[in-house]
Order: sequence, then structure tokens, then C-alpha cells
Amino acid sequence: MCVAIALIACGNGVPGGGPSPGGGKCDGTAAASSLGTAAMTIDATDDLVFSPASSTAQVGEVIEFKNTGSVEHNVTFQDNNDGCLTDATLDPGASWQVKFSAAGTFNYLCTIHAPNMKGEITVSGSAAPPASSASASASPGGSPGASATPSPTPTPAA
Repeated sequence: MCVAIALIACGNGVPGGGPSPGGGKCDGTAAASSLGTAAMTIDATDDLVFSPASSTAQVGEVIEFKNTGSVEHNVTFQDNNDGCLTDATLDPGASWQVKFSAAGTFNYLCTIHAPNMKGEITVSGSAAPPASSASASASPGGSPGASATPSPTPTPAA
């Protein structure tokens, strides 16, 4: 038990989806349950497995982890820019959500029940382009924000 606590305490990022240690880019966001409607649910079970163990999703979809059992679990992402998505504790009956902002394969495990309680999410697609790039290209041949030459205002006859 002390080893598992040490692994959790060492951390794989800030619980709840904060920025990565060292100021690195995070590949998503995480929250207790305020990211939106889940596109899929992954159960953490009393059989000490995630079900399903392998999942696919699109960039921007919400994935919910739900502890359907009676023992405590956690969700710890292991790769480069996703340690910031780690959840320190998933109590029985609790849910936790993650939303990826980048495509890739993301490996996770429950450090309390490692090495066998693990899974993988393959995320495809790409993030939507920023709105400002669409408006900049809306004026063909002109500069953004360019306006037409105003016409003279007629004066009323006396």
C-alpha cells in the first residue's frame, strides 16, 4: 500500500486537469463532471479492470470514467502531455470526465491496482480552427477589416 501512495504522491501531473508540471502543454481538460454530456463511459470495476479496456473517441468528445464498484480507484495517464489529466481518487459511485484536445493514443492505469488495471484511448480528428482565422479570410483580395468607400450623403433641399 505504501508504494501505491508514493506513486500517487509523486504524481503524474496535477489532479483535475491543471497545467503540466514545468509549464508544458496539456492534451486536454479534466473535471469531476462539468465538461458536458459523455460520448462514452469507461467503468472502473471491482474486478480491478477498466471496461472497456480499449476505446476510441474524437477530439473534443467527453469521456467519463465511472467507479461502478465498491473499492477506490484512480485514473492516471502515463504519456508525454497527458499527465495533467490524472484523477487522484475515484471513490465508489463517483464519476470523472476528460476531454482530449489533441489526437493520439493515451494510456492510463489505476496506480492503486497496477499493473493489471490499465487501458488505452485512441483519439482521432483535430481541434476546430480558431474563429479569427475564418474572418481574416472572408475578404478575398482585401485586408481584414477593410471597408468600401462611403458614398456622399445627400443634403436636403431648402
